[in-house]
Amino acid sequence: MMNADIDDLSARVDAVREENLKLKSENPVLRQYIENLMTDSSVFQTTERKSKRK
Repeated sequence: MMNADIDDLSARVDAVREENLKLKSENPVLRQYIENLMTDSSVFQTTERKSKRK
């Protein structure tokens, strides 16, 4: 029974590692998407223009 518990935990660790790698690989895509939204938004453009004038 103990081997089954260890096998289950090992499988869970592997699944979490895979999910972590997947999420890490998606981060740059999401970062670029958010940056594009901020660039296209008049709210953020106004803020950027004010900071550049200073």
